[in-house]
Amino acid sequence: MKGFCIRILGYVLFLPFLFFYSYILGPVLKAVLVPGGLMLLFLIQGWKDGVKPYLACIQEQKSRTNALIQTKR
Repeated sequence: MKGFCIRILGYVLFLPFLFFYSYILGPVLKAVLVPGGLMLLFLIQGWKDGVKPYLACIQEQKSRTNALIQTKR
């Protein structure tokens, strides 16, 4: 009976934490840590080696997407 109560108590404590981390804390951490990590990387690399190649890559992806949309019409 003691083992059964401990197991039930474990589930009662574990499942809400799992739900909270998976559906609430996880996305919040991603929304904060990913842009923060990029900013730190850009700060370390500087404008010439970090930010300019990133912006060029974003522009290239946009132009490729626009070209794909125009050719499908």
